[in-house]
Parts: sequence; structure tokens; C-alpha cells
Amino acid sequence: MPEESPSIVHDVSVAAAVGRRALPNRLCTAFTQSMGAQRAALSWLPRLEHWQLLHATDEPALQAEAAQFTRADGPSVSAALGMQPVFVPDLRDYPCRTGPPLAEELPGTRRVLALPLHDRHTPVGVLCLYYTERTDVTSDHITHAQRAAALALEALLRWRPVHDAGAGCRRPVWTTSTRAARWERIHQAADYVAARQECAVAEGLAWLQKVSARDGLSLLDVADTVLQPSRAHHDDVPEARSGRERARGSAA
Repeated sequence: MPEESPSIVHDVSVAAAVGRRALPNRLCTAFTQSMGAQRAALSWLPRLEHWQLLHATDEPALQAEAAQFTRADGPSVSAALGMQPVFVPDLRDYPCRTGPPLAEELPGTRRVLALPLHDRHTPVGVLCLYYTERTDVTSDHITHAQRAAALALEALLRWRPVHDAGAGCRRPVWTTSTRAARWERIHQAADYVAARQECAVAEGLAWLQKVSARDGLSLLDVADTVLQPSRAHHDDVPEARSGRERARGSAA
């Protein structure tokens, strides 16, 4: 069970103060201990289309994060893009727009709390907590956790130029380059659709997900047909006609 909710703000403040090169690791530890989670992952979006893992507490946490960014769907992705906390009380009930149920790719995970890291109106990253045990997470806990996430982001923005994750920081031993490249291609396709429809990139992503579910194709396959029209299995990438109204109609 999480400790008294205000403690998370204190614990993250301490981790930020003493983190130095191990800051991502210390932040994940502070959040898991204070929020009663069993594992965590900290993802960074230096550019919205580029996903980078800063730290995962173990391999299942890495696989959980990679699965979400690969399919461009899940609590981490929704929290990062929507810039709002996403709490899933029972992962079995999470509505997936593409691919198999998320619970199948995150075996043993019961609950998920994704905390966005954003600078004003710009997504910067997400810290996702994974619960394998039954733990009460209240709205007060989430409120204090999001306050702590804001402190974590401030520390990360100071830490990043000095201790780049590719050099000085102790990084997970697993590679995420292939999955990150998939996320980049999916996001590029969403950006292309958004430009054609004159809508937000999130709406372009929703359109790709709709086509993926409709045609029985992976989201990556749909993205590739958008980026390489000569290989397209469908020719319904919408033209921009009436801007946002057309985009909403296509994604409905």
C-alpha cells in the first residue's frame, strides 16, 4: 500500500537532490517505493516522434514500455500525448485499439499508473508505474504523484545537459533502438496524415489505429503504406478538405 500521499513529493525531491548520474534510477525507485508499485519505467521524448528509454527497473518494465510505444497505444502513450495522468485499475479492461489485449503483453501486471512529464504544452516524457500486486491507489495519491512528476521533470531538465543518458548515466542493458525506430515511423505517418487532414497529430494517430483495426494490419504496416504509397494496401489516406471537421469524420 502506498505511504501517506504527500511522502511521494518529499521522496522525489530527495532523489532529485542526490541523483546525479543515477537520477533516472533514483527517480524510479522513489516512485515505486512511495506509490507501492513493483516496477517502473522512465521514458523520454526529446522530440515527440522519438522515444528513448532512460531507465527501467527490470526487463518486464522495459518490455511493457516497449510494447506500448511499438503499438502507439497504452497508458504510457496516452499520458505522454494527452499530458494527463492515466490510471488503469484493471489492465484486463483497458480498451486496445490495435493488436491483442495489452494484458497479454504485460503478464502479471494488474494496474498501471502513467504520469506525464510535460513542459507547458509540450510532451517531454512519461514515468509509468506497474503494479503486480493489489494496491490501493486513490485520487489523492495520483494528485501528489503528478506533483512529484513535475519535480522530477525539473530535475531531469537540469540533469540532461550534464549527464546525457547515452554517456554518463548507467543505462539498462537491453536495447530499445528497434522499437524506438518503429515508434518514429508510426509517428511520422501520423504527422503526415495530420498535415493532409489539417488536424492534430493525435487525431492522425487515431486514424492510423482505425485503419489498422479495420484492415487487420499491424500499425507499423499501416504506417509504412502511408509513408510509402507505392506499397499501399489501401488508397484511403484522406485529403484535407474541411480541416479538423474532416479529420474527426475520418477517425470516427
